[in-house]
Amino acid sequence: MARAMRKRVHPSALRTLSTVESFGKEQKFTWSSVAMAGAASLFLATSAVSSVPVSTGCEQEASSLPVFGSSSDPLVGSEAKEGVDPMEKLYMERVPYTRPPQELSDASSAFNRGVRAFEHSVESAHAAKEGSEDPFGGTSVATPDIISTSAPVGQETVTTNQMYFYRTPQIKTRIAKKFMLFAAPSSQELGGDVAHLLGMDLNKVEVGKYNDGESRVEAGESVRGKYVFVVCTTSSNDALMELILMISAFRKANAKHITAVIPYYGYSRQDRKVLREPIAAADIALLLEEMGVDRLMCMDLHNDSLRGFFSPSTPVDHLLPIPVAAAYFHEELTSLPPPEDWKPESEDDEYYPNITVVASHEGQVARAAHFRDVLQRLSGKKVEFAFISKNRQKRGEKYYTPHVVGKIEGQRCIMVDDIVNTGKTLISNVDELHKAGAASIHAWASHGVFGPQSPERIAEIEHLDYLLISNSVANDTILPPKIRQLNVAPFLAEAIARALHNQSITEILNLEEEKDRRYDG
Repeated sequence: MARAMRKRVHPSALRTLSTVESFGKEQKFTWSSVAMAGAASLFLATSAVSSVPVSTGCEQEASSLPVFGSSSDPLVGSEAKEGVDPMEKLYMERVPYTRPPQELSDASSAFNRGVRAFEHSVESAHAAKEGSEDPFGGTSVATPDIISTSAPVGQETVTTNQMYFYRTPQIKTRIAKKFMLFAAPSSQELGGDVAHLLGMDLNKVEVGKYNDGESRVEAGESVRGKYVFVVCTTSSNDALMELILMISAFRKANAKHITAVIPYYGYSRQDRKVLREPIAAADIALLLEEMGVDRLMCMDLHNDSLRGFFSPSTPVDHLLPIPVAAAYFHEELTSLPPPEDWKPESEDDEYYPNITVVASHEGQVARAAHFRDVLQRLSGKKVEFAFISKNRQKRGEKYYTPHVVGKIEGQRCIMVDDIVNTGKTLISNVDELHKAGAASIHAWASHGVFGPQSPERIAEIEHLDYLLISNSVANDTILPPKIRQLNVAPFLAEAIARALHNQSITEILNLEEEKDRRYDG
């Protein structure tokens, strides 16, 4: 019976179930990700026969059987007795394990994540056996919940109520076997959300510093022949150096193809030659190419012409999260109650407030126009357009007089920008819109690259309802309620999945009905 069961179990379930770490006389076990699936498979396969007396007889023909722990170990569940959990009889292979003890006490380590995943598998197996509901709420989930951890504990991110641009929750083809996703410390939480939506865990890479301050990078898994994606926001010099070293490490480890996913491209505002200054954005492009990056996916570059700093052999996908933000504001505005004096023009007429999309300065006109177009397509209503003139007398001048051009009085205004740093431009623009008679003022910026005291300064803007930013840049402190973070993990997950399948990334933002399914298997 035991021999027959061993033949029926798929070989993948017979891989190493554990590794062992020795500290003196103590031995500590840690479960690998493959172990979880293997153990759960064995538990399901054997729980049905756990009540039948089985004699293994493995000692006589041990050489002809696959090695699983010890060749004389009984099959899991074969010695189960009444009142004893079969999983308590699981035997494990002992191999050297050299991870530090700190990893075992870290709640976010692979060990502790593996334990939680294994407990989930066992509880789900018990629930399926007893015919009860899944202990984690439901038997199937079409779209996994987003684990919003892109901010410190206590900081929440917001999402749209519907998935406008995110089609399928998992990669379901053979390509998934060659796909690896890593995240640098600057984007660890955002990368975790992306991995969760793609139905996988982040692959392991160790990033730290030596005592002298030098950055240290070590790939924790083999990347030979793999399609590697690295999520890293280069909002600091340390983050930029970590990305460069990660690309170099993966290239020297024989990765087949390396894609850098950069939610915020640092140094993007230094994109032109002024006096004796460098064109830093171009220099960063040279560094990334020299390290061996094959492709880049950048979210809302300060200037689209930055893609020209890379050679023709290095394609750059420019991902614009503006439609995601427009969808969020659309849902917020449609939830507003109509005023008492509003009368519908027809039976099918629904209330939609009078909106004006405002470009924060001349350089943001294209972004604001795009935002307005999406809002009009979602609402089916006319949306006004305006902009604020921000002409300075000379470069570097701190003070200027803004001028509003467009219909503002009585309108609900949504101001559009790409980066918020000090918040001083936002303060002056809100004051101008309020003087022009705006009914309410909201703001959207793709990247919240806040300087010292910037969040507190924005929180004190009296006439601003709230500022919406993406979670492209992680913040070390909890942001005030007037600053909301929009989770763009579904947007990035969709872009990565399409890139893996060589499908159009531009079509992500197509609000029309999807003509072809994204996945091929």
